[in-house]
Amino acid sequence: MGKVIGAIVGVTLIGMLFVSSFLGAFSSPTPHDVPIAVVGPAPVVQQLSTAVDRAKPGAFELHGYPSAGEARKALLDREVDAVLVPAEHKLVIAGAAGRAGANVITAAFQAAAAAQGQQLAVEDAAALPPADAGGISGMFYTMSLLIPAIMLSVLLFQLAPAMNYAGRLAALAGGALVAGTAIAWLAHSVFEVLPNDLWNLAAVSSALVLTVALVGSGMVRLLGPGGVGVVALLFLVIGLPASGGPLGARYIPEWYAAIGHYLPVGPGAEAIRNTVFFDGAALGGPLLVLGAWALVGLALLALPGRRRTESAEPQPTAGIQPIHTAR
Repeated sequence: MGKVIGAIVGVTLIGMLFVSSFLGAFSSPTPHDVPIAVVGPAPVVQQLSTAVDRAKPGAFELHGYPSAGEARKALLDREVDAVLVPAEHKLVIAGAAGRAGANVITAAFQAAAAAQGQQLAVEDAAALPPADAGGISGMFYTMSLLIPAIMLSVLLFQLAPAMNYAGRLAALAGGALVAGTAIAWLAHSVFEVLPNDLWNLAAVSSALVLTVALVGSGMVRLLGPGGVGVVALLFLVIGLPASGGPLGARYIPEWYAAIGHYLPVGPGAEAIRNTVFFDGAALGGPLLVLGAWALVGLALLALPGRRRTESAEPQPTAGIQPIHTAR
């Protein structure tokens, strides 16, 4: 009976951990330090910055740009999240960078314009596809890469526990390539939620699968079956909400977003987004994080694993001699 009670308590705690992590990250989203380009002279930028800080302290960072062209380039290069052109009463957003974030920016600046008796036109320079107008598919796509990555690392140890280092690396790389490409094809060609640049999407997706699978395999080698729980906790329970999900890292608690920057899930999702919607802009940082975690996985795999209990010939019970059959 004690084991039953323990199991009930255990699964309840796991559920509470999940809900605390996800709802703690995604409930009551609040912008912090969201970079906004402002086209205009420095005095205008300073005046707007003061007004914005007074209305929403710490929410936005305004950066001046001399021309709309340069500001738009910064938007598409993922240096800023929106462009405000006061002279034209226009706001340029990038919905593909995060629909929820774009909505928050739009609402804030339209309210500020309305308070001055003005209307603010909105242009979307990088719109989401019609199949994902709400912008929620990205988080589930990332999850669909994490789960097979963890499963791959576990199954390889179950099916081929004696496989050598080189063979295991080859199997992980091959599995990541197949899984990443197949999942990318579904999202790109079947459901059309990530409609651009299939092969680069497949490459980045496979890289994320391989990174997580390497770390998962290393943890299983080091800790045994318990390593699966550690990887699931780190990448699913913590990593996925810490990435910002459909909101974006600048709209979840700052301490949680800081954790997400150093886990592979958020940078992996960012690399996928930038590959599909922004022509591969700002990939250096995300790929560096993935590469660092892949090296961690390689190092863990190279360490001596847990000693496996080898099956031995049954030992005789005290006073009883084993029976040997004649040949």
